[in-house]
Amino acid sequence: MEFIADFGFDVRKGRAQDFQRWLSENGGKVAAACPSGVEYVGTYAVMHSSEKHAGSYRQFFRMESYGSQDTMAAAMKEGGAFAKLIEEMSEFVDQDREADWSNGLYKSVTDISLWGEA
Repeated sequence: MEFIADFGFDVRKGRAQDFQRWLSENGGKVAAACPSGVEYVGTYAVMHSSEKHAGSYRQFFRMESYGSQDTMAAAMKEGGAFAKLIEEMSEFVDQDREADWSNGLYKSVTDISLWGEA
């Protein structure tokens, strides 16, 4: 089973270049610090989208199971290297209540349950 989790967000005004520099220096560290069953795929700027309020950036994590979401949450709660890096990265995110954002969880088509087709 495989999932992709995506988190859409905007970066605080005037912090885009700082964010880009931080990711250049720390993206590999985020990938290395991921808990078992979770892979940091990367953070991407949205070039084209039909979504109007999903944020200008997307961050993707590959997860091997539904349980990987719990593993990721536990790693954040434990406060180790992974949590520290995600918290540092979050400093760049516009967390104003009116800021654009989105979340999605996608399951591989070859693993989904299909029914109702005869």
